Amino acid sequence: MEDIVLLETTMAKPEKEVFQLCFAIGEFDMVVVDERVPKCEIYEIKHSDKVVPAQYRFLSYTEKQKATEFRYGKIVRKAVIYRGESTILDNGIEYINVEEYLKSL
Repeated sequence: MEDIVLLETTMAKPEKEVFQLCFAIGEFDMVVVDERVPKCEIYEIKHSDKVVPAQYRFLSYTEKQKATEFRYGKIVRKAVIYRGESTILDNGIEYINVEEYLKSL
């Protein structure tokens, strides 16, 4: 599923840089960078249909956010793409249904 989301996003947004960002511990499954502004969006991609805090833990790490913003610009969206219903948590992290995400491209 990760490969499909990355490929479809890359094809739909040729003006943006789309990639996986690895850290010493953990990774962002997808980063979408608009270098013109500069700003970026960070994503986790999960096969689950459940909302579980462990799924977005890397999106919440301050050190990873600071390192990403330093290199790619302000983070304007933090989201988990998964198989369940789309929703926004109280902490601002979005959960996006994978089918809805792909259709929105």
